[in-house]
Amino acid sequence: MSPKLSPMVMERASLGMFRALFQAVLDNKWSKWSQARGGFLDAMWAFDQLVETGGATQGENQNGKGDFFGDLICALLEHCSDKELVSRPGTPGRVFPKHHLDAAYPPEGRVRVLLETKVAGAPPSSRNKRSQKNPLGRNGSADLDKRIKEAAFKTIDLKAESGRQGGAGAGPQGDLIDWLRQTDPKCFMLMAVRVVDDTDLERTVRLAQAAHELSDGCGLIAYRPRVNCYESAPVPRQMDLDIVLTRICEQLRHLA
Repeated sequence: MSPKLSPMVMERASLGMFRALFQAVLDNKWSKWSQARGGFLDAMWAFDQLVETGGATQGENQNGKGDFFGDLICALLEHCSDKELVSRPGTPGRVFPKHHLDAAYPPEGRVRVLLETKVAGAPPSSRNKRSQKNPLGRNGSADLDKRIKEAAFKTIDLKAESGRQGGAGAGPQGDLIDWLRQTDPKCFMLMAVRVVDDTDLERTVRLAQAAHELSDGCGLIAYRPRVNCYESAPVPRQMDLDIVLTRICEQLRHLA
């Protein structure tokens, strides 16, 4: 078992900084977010400089960063737990017959652990400088409300179907949050958000807290631009990405 990169990250020239970090994760067998955090911030800064100058396409900005963050998270967890995480398209929910899962375990059969990874926020670019309201870029929190609601519905739909298949009913009989915690699959949301100011950070944290309540845990790395670099921003301890990944690793280790 060897962690793999998504096709776009593997193939696009502008995403070379992500490939270099991924190789460092493999070579050193890093298994904690704290080991990769500095390299992640450096790689994001290098890529976003290309975005600002027009050296990266819109598709690479919208999909390349998200694909890489998912790849990085899976690599760390696979090293930590010795379990393989895979993308699973076509997984049935109670209401919708097909959901695409970013990363899940096991590769086949009933899903026991599900990861949803999100990257949000963008620097100003040569394509949008005139329309960009904030000279530091797009607020990271701007798209989170919609993304978190979508992920929350997916969590509820998948847990309802899992309960039905397991003969435990197809929904909560009492408190929704208690039912979510007690029902498989264990669903975690992991987010990397570029914030532009304190207000953006505060809104990002509030939205992440909502995701934390509606899932089995939400991990957040928030970062903001400084002079020639990105700097990580403080988040509540229960959402610290290193801590949440340790929880997920422990869940995976106890599964067959």
